[in-house]
Amino acid sequence: MNIRWYSPNFKKKKEPFEWFCSNHFLPSNVFKRLQAEFPHIGYRQSHREEGDGKYYSTWDLLAVDNGIPEPETWNNLTPAWKAMLKVILSDGYRHYFSTLMGRDLSTSRLHVRFTIYHENCWLAPHCDRPDKILTQTLYFPTGNIEGGELLILGSSDPDDIKEAVAPSPNRSVILLPSSRSWHSVRKVVPGSQHARRALLLHYVISENL
Repeated sequence: MNIRWYSPNFKKKKEPFEWFCSNHFLPSNVFKRLQAEFPHIGYRQSHREEGDGKYYSTWDLLAVDNGIPEPETWNNLTPAWKAMLKVILSDGYRHYFSTLMGRDLSTSRLHVRFTIYHENCWLAPHCDRPDKILTQTLYFPTGNIEGGELLILGSSDPDDIKEAVAPSPNRSVILLPSSRSWHSVRKVVPGSQHARRALLLHYVISENL
């Protein structure tokens, strides 16, 4: 499957910090193919309880580490997903977001992973590490999810919610990490028939790796 990159319409948000959202990131035919072929094996549970720094409960599958595809994951991907990762790893993709966000990504290292939030999965309020320059999330759910919203926060208080972003199909959100970029993911409701499925990209400062 030949995935041609194009420029989606990102809406810039300025409060309570700078972030971006696109409700139609990929062409419909490309999205539907990737949605249908989203990886479903090889995930490992990541879980950390409250009181142990950043805490969360998710399922993760590493796809790209330091700009290099993870062989075990790569070998199990469909041709469409391999094509998508090649686009993400391309200089054109990196240059587009460098220009759009006004951040130099040219020397950054890229980490990519597939994530699934099943029922009772969540992510507590936090700001991303200072070595992260930019993070992008692409959503691939198969239906309406009960919970799982990205919560844009005004502070570390989990109830200080400024905006709730549903993990809708083909939506993409970009965060520019800072000391003010507090966010979390609301717990997926027990019994939810659909999971929060996403692809997560981290551009990281090279010298901090």
